[in-house]
Amino acid sequence: MKDYDAIIIGCGASGTMCALSTKNKNVAIIDCNFLPSKKILVTGNGRCNLTNLNLDSSFYNTNIDAYLNQFNVKQTLAFFEKLGLEWYADEENRVYPITNSAKSVVDVLSKDLKNKVEMFLDETVLNIKKENEKFVVSTNKNIFSCKKLVISTGGNTELFKNLNILSSSFTPSLVALKCSNNLKNLNGVRISNALVTAICENNKKSEMGEVLFKEDGLSGIVIFNLSSIFSRAKNFNGKIVIDIFPSLPLSTLKQKLENRKMLNVPLNKFFVGFLQNSVADEVLKQSKLNGNIDSKELTENEINVLATTLKNLTFNIVGAYSNNQIFSGGVDLSELTLGLESKKVKNLYFTGEVCNVDGVCGGYNLQWAWTSGHIVGEQL
Repeated sequence: MKDYDAIIIGCGASGTMCALSTKNKNVAIIDCNFLPSKKILVTGNGRCNLTNLNLDSSFYNTNIDAYLNQFNVKQTLAFFEKLGLEWYADEENRVYPITNSAKSVVDVLSKDLKNKVEMFLDETVLNIKKENEKFVVSTNKNIFSCKKLVISTGGNTELFKNLNILSSSFTPSLVALKCSNNLKNLNGVRISNALVTAICENNKKSEMGEVLFKEDGLSGIVIFNLSSIFSRAKNFNGKIVIDIFPSLPLSTLKQKLENRKMLNVPLNKFFVGFLQNSVADEVLKQSKLNGNIDSKELTENEINVLATTLKNLTFNIVGAYSNNQIFSGGVDLSELTLGLESKKVKNLYFTGEVCNVDGVCGGYNLQWAWTSGHIVGEQL
Protein backbone atom coordinates (compact mmCIF):
# COMPACT_ATOMS: atom_id res chain seq x y z
CA MET A 1 0.00 0.00 0.00
CA LYS A 2 1.31 3.43 -0.98
CA ASP A 3 0.91 5.93 1.87
CA TYR A 4 0.74 9.74 1.50
CA ASP A 5 -0.17 12.72 3.62
CA ALA A 6 -2.69 13.74 0.95
CA ILE A 7 -4.09 12.41 -2.30
CA ILE A 8 -5.84 14.43 -5.01
CA ILE A 9 -8.21 12.47 -7.24
CA GLY A 10 -8.55 14.26 -10.58
CA CYS A 11 -5.89 16.17 -12.48
CA GLY A 12 -8.15 18.65 -14.23
CA ALA A 13 -7.97 22.41 -13.72
CA SER A 14 -8.88 22.46 -10.02
CA GLY A 15 -6.90 19.32 -9.15
CA THR A 16 -3.81 20.68 -10.89
CA MET A 17 -4.14 24.03 -9.14
CA CYS A 18 -4.56 22.18 -5.84
CA ALA A 19 -1.37 20.20 -6.44
CA LEU A 20 0.63 23.30 -7.42
CA SER A 21 -0.62 25.23 -4.38
CA THR A 22 0.51 22.77 -1.74
CA LYS A 23 3.87 23.04 0.02
CA ASN A 24 3.63 19.43 1.20
CA LYS A 25 5.96 17.12 -0.74
CA ASN A 26 4.20 13.92 0.32
CA VAL A 27 1.18 14.35 -1.95
CA ALA A 28 -0.02 12.21 -4.87
CA ILE A 29 -2.42 12.97 -7.70
CA ILE A 30 -4.39 10.28 -9.55
CA ASP A 31 -6.12 10.68 -12.91
CA CYS A 32 -7.58 8.30 -15.48
CA ASN A 33 -6.17 10.29 -18.42
CA PHE A 34 -2.71 9.95 -19.95
CA LEU A 35 -2.09 13.71 -19.70
CA PRO A 36 -2.67 16.16 -16.84
CA SER A 37 -5.20 18.97 -17.34
CA LYS A 38 -6.45 17.36 -20.54
CA LYS A 39 -9.90 18.98 -20.38
CA ILE A 40 -8.35 22.47 -20.42
CA LEU A 41 -7.24 21.87 -24.02
CA VAL A 42 -10.82 22.20 -25.30
CA THR A 43 -11.88 25.20 -23.21
CA GLY A 44 -12.56 28.51 -24.93
CA ASN A 45 -12.66 26.79 -28.34
CA GLY A 46 -9.07 25.70 -27.81
CA ARG A 47 -7.92 29.14 -26.63
CA CYS A 48 -8.64 28.64 -22.90
CA ASN A 49 -10.68 31.46 -21.40
CA LEU A 50 -8.69 31.60 -18.14
CA THR A 51 -10.95 33.95 -16.19
CA ASN A 52 -12.83 37.23 -16.48
CA LEU A 53 -11.82 40.66 -15.18
CA ASN A 54 -15.49 41.41 -14.48
CA LEU A 55 -16.23 38.76 -11.89
CA ASP A 56 -18.52 38.43 -8.89
CA SER A 57 -21.09 35.98 -7.54
CA SER A 58 -23.87 37.29 -9.79
CA PHE A 59 -22.40 35.19 -12.62
CA TYR A 60 -22.89 31.95 -10.65
CA ASN A 61 -25.76 29.84 -9.35
CA THR A 62 -24.69 30.53 -5.77
CA ASN A 63 -22.78 33.11 -3.72
CA ILE A 64 -19.05 32.37 -3.77
CA ASP A 65 -17.81 35.72 -2.43
CA ALA A 66 -16.34 34.06 0.67
CA TYR A 67 -14.14 31.91 -1.56
CA LEU A 68 -13.22 34.65 -4.05
CA ASN A 69 -12.07 36.72 -1.07
CA GLN A 70 -9.47 34.01 -0.43
CA PHE A 71 -8.21 33.72 -4.02
CA ASN A 72 -9.50 36.21 -6.56
CA VAL A 73 -8.94 37.09 -10.21
CA LYS A 74 -5.94 39.33 -9.47
CA GLN A 75 -4.25 36.57 -7.48
CA THR A 76 -5.06 34.04 -10.22
CA LEU A 77 -3.39 36.15 -12.90
CA ALA A 78 -0.38 36.74 -10.65
CA PHE A 79 -0.13 32.98 -10.16
CA PHE A 80 -0.04 32.34 -13.91
CA GLU A 81 2.38 35.21 -14.54
CA LYS A 82 4.74 33.60 -12.03
CA LEU A 83 4.53 30.40 -14.09
CA GLY A 84 5.53 32.43 -17.15
CA LEU A 85 2.15 32.75 -18.86
CA GLU A 86 1.42 36.06 -20.60
CA TRP A 87 -2.23 37.01 -21.03
CA TYR A 88 -4.58 39.61 -22.45
CA ALA A 89 -8.25 40.56 -21.96
CA ASP A 90 -10.69 41.12 -24.83
CA GLU A 91 -13.43 43.75 -25.07
CA GLU A 92 -15.73 41.62 -22.88
CA ASN A 93 -13.06 41.26 -20.16
CA ARG A 94 -12.46 37.60 -21.00
CA VAL A 95 -8.84 36.64 -20.27
CA TYR A 96 -6.86 34.45 -22.69
CA PRO A 97 -3.21 33.37 -22.93
CA ILE A 98 -1.36 35.70 -25.29
CA THR A 99 -0.65 32.71 -27.54
CA ASN A 100 -4.40 32.10 -27.96
CA SER A 101 -3.63 28.45 -27.29
CA ALA A 102 -4.96 26.36 -24.41
CA LYS A 103 -1.87 24.19 -24.74
CA SER A 104 0.21 27.09 -23.38
CA VAL A 105 -1.86 26.98 -20.19
CA VAL A 106 -1.47 23.21 -19.88
CA ASP A 107 2.26 23.48 -20.54
CA VAL A 108 2.93 26.04 -17.78
CA LEU A 109 0.77 24.11 -15.33
CA SER A 110 2.40 20.79 -16.15
CA LYS A 111 6.07 21.76 -16.20
CA ASP A 112 6.49 21.80 -12.40
CA LEU A 113 3.74 19.34 -11.49
CA LYS A 114 6.01 16.29 -11.25
CA ASN A 115 8.32 18.21 -8.93
CA LYS A 116 5.43 19.15 -6.64
CA VAL A 117 3.55 15.86 -6.30
CA GLU A 118 3.85 12.19 -7.30
CA MET A 119 1.69 11.52 -10.33
CA PHE A 120 -0.32 8.40 -11.20
CA LEU A 121 -1.82 8.95 -14.65
CA ASP A 122 -3.83 6.48 -16.76
CA GLU A 123 -5.07 5.03 -13.47
CA THR A 124 -8.76 4.62 -12.66
CA VAL A 125 -10.05 4.97 -9.10
CA LEU A 126 -12.44 2.12 -8.31
CA ASN A 127 -13.27 2.63 -4.66
CA ILE A 128 -12.80 5.00 -1.72
CA LYS A 129 -13.40 4.11 1.91
CA LYS A 130 -12.37 5.50 5.28
CA GLU A 131 -10.66 3.21 7.78
CA ASN A 132 -10.04 4.75 11.20
CA GLU A 133 -8.30 8.08 10.53
CA LYS A 134 -7.20 7.32 6.98
CA PHE A 135 -8.76 7.08 3.53
CA VAL A 136 -8.07 4.00 1.42
CA VAL A 137 -8.17 4.57 -2.34
CA SER A 138 -8.22 1.55 -4.65
CA THR A 139 -7.42 1.87 -8.35
CA ASN A 140 -7.05 -0.62 -11.19
CA LYS A 141 -3.30 -0.67 -10.47
CA ASN A 142 -2.62 0.28 -6.84
CA ILE A 143 -3.97 0.71 -3.34
CA PHE A 144 -3.24 4.02 -1.60
CA SER A 145 -3.81 5.43 1.86
CA CYS A 146 -3.78 9.04 3.03
CA LYS A 147 -4.78 11.29 5.88
CA LYS A 148 -6.29 13.97 3.63
CA LEU A 149 -8.27 13.29 0.47
CA VAL A 150 -9.27 15.77 -2.24
CA ILE A 151 -12.07 14.98 -4.69
CA SER A 152 -11.56 16.89 -7.95
CA THR A 153 -13.40 14.52 -10.25
CA GLY A 154 -15.61 16.92 -12.20
CA GLY A 155 -19.12 15.65 -12.93
CA ASN A 156 -18.76 12.43 -10.98
CA THR A 157 -20.15 11.76 -7.50
CA GLU A 158 -20.14 7.96 -7.74
CA LEU A 159 -16.72 7.64 -6.12
CA PHE A 160 -17.67 9.12 -2.77
CA LYS A 161 -21.24 7.83 -2.40
CA ASN A 162 -20.25 5.42 0.37
CA LEU A 163 -18.81 8.34 2.39
CA ASN A 164 -22.37 9.64 2.99
CA ILE A 165 -21.78 13.04 1.43
CA LEU A 166 -24.98 14.75 0.35
CA SER A 167 -24.87 15.78 -3.29
CA SER A 168 -27.36 16.54 -6.05
CA SER A 169 -27.29 14.66 -9.34
CA PHE A 170 -25.40 16.16 -12.25
CA THR A 171 -27.10 17.54 -15.34
CA PRO A 172 -25.39 18.99 -18.43
CA SER A 173 -24.99 22.78 -18.42
CA LEU A 174 -23.54 25.34 -20.81
CA VAL A 175 -24.85 23.12 -23.57
CA ALA A 176 -26.66 23.30 -26.90
CA LEU A 177 -30.38 22.55 -26.71
CA LYS A 178 -32.43 20.13 -28.78
CA CYS A 179 -35.78 21.19 -30.26
CA SER A 180 -38.85 19.35 -31.44
CA ASN A 181 -39.12 21.90 -34.30
CA ASN A 182 -37.86 20.80 -37.72
CA LEU A 183 -34.92 23.14 -38.29
CA LYS A 184 -33.23 21.55 -41.30
CA ASN A 185 -33.74 24.69 -43.41
CA LEU A 186 -32.18 26.82 -40.65
CA ASN A 187 -29.14 24.61 -40.07
CA GLY A 188 -26.03 26.82 -39.86
CA VAL A 189 -27.98 30.10 -39.83
CA ARG A 190 -27.14 32.72 -37.20
CA ILE A 191 -29.38 35.43 -35.73
CA SER A 192 -27.33 38.16 -34.06
CA ASN A 193 -28.23 40.81 -31.48
CA ALA A 194 -31.41 38.97 -30.51
CA LEU A 195 -33.15 38.97 -27.15
CA VAL A 196 -33.41 35.29 -26.21
CA THR A 197 -35.65 34.07 -23.40
CA ALA A 198 -35.58 30.59 -21.84
CA ILE A 199 -38.71 29.34 -20.11
CA CYS A 200 -38.67 26.23 -17.93
CA GLU A 201 -41.47 25.38 -15.53
CA ASN A 202 -42.14 28.68 -13.70
CA ASN A 203 -38.68 30.10 -14.36
CA LYS A 204 -37.74 32.59 -17.04
CA LYS A 205 -34.38 34.07 -17.99
CA SER A 206 -33.37 36.39 -20.85
CA GLU A 207 -30.09 37.37 -22.46
CA MET A 208 -28.95 39.30 -25.52
CA GLY A 209 -26.74 37.49 -27.99
CA GLU A 210 -26.35 35.37 -31.09
CA VAL A 211 -28.24 32.16 -31.77
CA LEU A 212 -26.78 29.46 -34.02
CA PHE A 213 -29.29 27.03 -35.50
CA LYS A 214 -28.48 23.35 -35.76
CA GLU A 215 -30.45 20.77 -37.70
CA ASP A 216 -32.48 19.87 -34.64
CA GLY A 217 -31.51 22.43 -32.04
CA LEU A 218 -30.03 25.74 -30.94
CA SER A 219 -26.48 26.69 -30.00
CA GLY A 220 -24.29 29.75 -29.38
CA ILE A 221 -23.02 31.40 -26.20
CA VAL A 222 -26.42 32.89 -25.33
CA ILE A 223 -28.02 29.43 -25.58
CA PHE A 224 -25.22 27.90 -23.52
CA ASN A 225 -25.81 30.46 -20.79
CA LEU A 226 -29.57 30.06 -20.85
CA SER A 227 -29.27 26.27 -20.76
CA SER A 228 -28.52 26.60 -17.05
CA ILE A 229 -32.20 27.33 -16.35
CA PHE A 230 -33.01 23.82 -17.61
CA SER A 231 -29.94 22.26 -15.95
CA ARG A 232 -30.73 23.62 -12.51
CA ALA A 233 -34.36 22.50 -12.83
CA LYS A 234 -33.05 19.11 -14.03
CA ASN A 235 -35.68 19.32 -16.74
CA PHE A 236 -34.82 19.89 -20.39
CA ASN A 237 -38.39 20.63 -21.42
CA GLY A 238 -39.52 24.17 -22.06
CA LYS A 239 -39.22 26.93 -24.61
CA ILE A 240 -36.73 29.31 -26.16
CA VAL A 241 -38.34 32.52 -27.41
CA ILE A 242 -36.38 34.80 -29.74
CA ASP A 243 -37.10 38.48 -30.26
CA ILE A 244 -35.35 39.10 -33.59
CA PHE A 245 -35.73 42.89 -33.32
CA PRO A 246 -35.42 43.76 -29.60
CA SER A 247 -34.64 47.42 -30.36
CA LEU A 248 -37.94 47.91 -32.21
CA PRO A 249 -41.18 48.32 -30.22
CA LEU A 250 -44.03 46.18 -31.52
CA SER A 251 -45.85 49.29 -32.81
CA THR A 252 -42.80 50.38 -34.84
CA LEU A 253 -42.37 46.89 -36.25
CA LYS A 254 -46.03 46.80 -37.30
CA GLN A 255 -45.62 50.09 -39.14
CA LYS A 256 -42.53 48.81 -40.96
CA LEU A 257 -44.45 45.75 -42.10
CA GLU A 258 -47.40 47.89 -43.11
CA ASN A 259 -45.07 49.97 -45.28
CA ARG A 260 -43.69 46.83 -46.93
CA LYS A 261 -47.15 45.95 -48.29
CA MET A 262 -46.42 48.33 -51.18
CA LEU A 263 -43.75 45.90 -52.43
CA ASN A 264 -46.65 44.04 -53.96
CA VAL A 265 -44.96 40.62 -53.82
CA PRO A 266 -46.09 37.16 -52.68
CA LEU A 267 -45.80 36.78 -48.93
CA ASN A 268 -42.96 34.27 -49.35
CA LYS A 269 -40.92 37.17 -50.82
CA PHE A 270 -42.19 39.77 -48.36
CA PHE A 271 -39.11 39.66 -46.09
CA VAL A 272 -36.41 39.78 -48.79
CA GLY A 273 -33.92 42.42 -47.63
CA PHE A 274 -35.38 42.30 -44.13
CA LEU A 275 -34.69 38.71 -42.99
CA GLN A 276 -32.57 35.81 -44.15
CA ASN A 277 -34.72 33.62 -46.42
CA SER A 278 -34.72 30.60 -44.10
CA VAL A 279 -35.61 32.78 -41.10
CA ALA A 280 -38.43 34.37 -43.11
CA ASP A 281 -39.75 30.89 -43.93
CA GLU A 282 -39.76 30.00 -40.23
CA VAL A 283 -41.60 33.24 -39.38
CA LEU A 284 -44.30 32.46 -41.95
CA LYS A 285 -44.56 28.88 -40.70
CA GLN A 286 -45.00 29.97 -37.09
CA SER A 287 -47.41 32.71 -38.18
CA LYS A 288 -49.47 30.07 -40.04
CA LEU A 289 -49.91 32.35 -43.05
CA ASN A 290 -50.10 31.33 -46.69
CA GLY A 291 -46.88 32.34 -48.47
CA ASN A 292 -48.66 32.68 -51.81
CA ILE A 293 -50.97 35.55 -50.88
CA ASP A 294 -50.01 39.00 -52.14
CA SER A 295 -48.47 41.35 -49.62
CA LYS A 296 -50.91 44.14 -50.51
CA GLU A 297 -53.75 41.89 -49.32
CA LEU A 298 -52.37 41.55 -45.79
CA THR A 299 -54.97 42.51 -43.21
CA GLU A 300 -54.29 44.49 -40.05
CA ASN A 301 -54.66 41.29 -38.05
CA GLU A 302 -52.16 39.43 -40.28
CA ILE A 303 -49.66 42.29 -39.93
CA ASN A 304 -50.09 42.01 -36.17
CA VAL A 305 -49.51 38.24 -36.30
CA LEU A 306 -46.29 38.67 -38.32
CA ALA A 307 -44.95 41.42 -36.03
CA THR A 308 -45.78 39.39 -32.93
CA THR A 309 -44.01 36.33 -34.35
CA LEU A 310 -40.90 38.38 -35.13
CA LYS A 311 -40.83 39.36 -31.46
CA ASN A 312 -41.68 35.85 -30.22
CA LEU A 313 -40.15 33.22 -32.50
CA THR A 314 -40.67 30.11 -30.38
CA PHE A 315 -38.84 26.78 -30.23
CA ASN A 316 -39.84 23.83 -28.05
CA ILE A 317 -36.94 22.42 -26.04
CA VAL A 318 -36.94 18.66 -25.55
CA GLY A 319 -33.37 17.87 -24.52
CA ALA A 320 -29.68 18.73 -24.53
CA TYR A 321 -26.73 17.72 -26.69
CA SER A 322 -23.77 15.79 -25.26
CA ASN A 323 -21.26 18.62 -25.82
CA ASN A 324 -21.79 20.26 -22.42
CA GLN A 325 -18.94 22.41 -21.13
CA ILE A 326 -19.77 21.77 -17.47
CA PHE A 327 -22.23 19.98 -15.22
CA SER A 328 -24.72 21.54 -12.84
CA GLY A 329 -25.07 19.78 -9.49
CA GLY A 330 -22.69 18.19 -7.01
CA VAL A 331 -21.80 18.83 -3.38
CA ASP A 332 -23.58 21.90 -2.05
CA LEU A 333 -21.40 24.57 -0.43
CA SER A 334 -23.57 24.39 2.70
CA GLU A 335 -22.06 20.92 3.25
CA LEU A 336 -18.54 22.39 3.22
CA THR A 337 -16.45 24.75 5.32
CA LEU A 338 -14.88 27.93 3.96
CA GLY A 339 -11.84 25.74 3.34
CA LEU A 340 -14.02 23.39 1.23
CA GLU A 341 -13.65 20.60 3.75
CA SER A 342 -16.63 18.35 4.43
CA LYS A 343 -18.44 19.28 7.64
CA LYS A 344 -19.31 15.59 8.11
CA VAL A 345 -16.10 13.81 7.13
CA LYS A 346 -12.89 15.31 8.52
CA ASN A 347 -10.00 15.81 6.06
CA LEU A 348 -12.20 15.26 3.00
CA TYR A 349 -12.08 18.17 0.53
CA PHE A 350 -13.81 19.06 -2.72
CA THR A 351 -12.72 21.32 -5.58
CA GLY A 352 -13.97 22.52 -8.94
CA GLU A 353 -16.92 21.11 -10.82
CA VAL A 354 -17.74 18.43 -8.25
CA CYS A 355 -18.99 21.29 -6.06
CA ASN A 356 -22.47 22.63 -6.82
CA VAL A 357 -21.10 25.82 -8.38
CA ASP A 358 -21.68 26.69 -12.01
CA GLY A 359 -21.28 29.96 -13.84
CA VAL A 360 -22.06 31.40 -17.25
CA CYS A 361 -19.66 31.32 -20.22
CA GLY A 362 -16.72 33.69 -20.10
CA GLY A 363 -14.04 32.21 -17.84
CA TYR A 364 -16.21 31.98 -14.74
CA ASN A 365 -16.09 28.21 -14.33
CA LEU A 366 -12.32 28.06 -14.72
CA GLN A 367 -11.99 30.82 -12.12
CA TRP A 368 -13.94 28.64 -9.69
CA ALA A 369 -11.54 25.80 -10.50
CA TRP A 370 -8.51 28.01 -9.77
CA THR A 371 -10.06 29.48 -6.62
CA SER A 372 -11.28 26.21 -5.10
CA GLY A 373 -8.10 24.34 -6.04
CA HIS A 374 -5.85 26.94 -4.47
CA ILE A 375 -7.91 27.15 -1.26
CA VAL A 376 -7.67 23.39 -0.69
CA GLY A 377 -4.06 23.07 -1.84
CA GLU A 378 -2.87 25.42 0.86
CA GLN A 379 -4.37 23.11 3.50
CA LEU A 380 -2.64 19.91 2.41
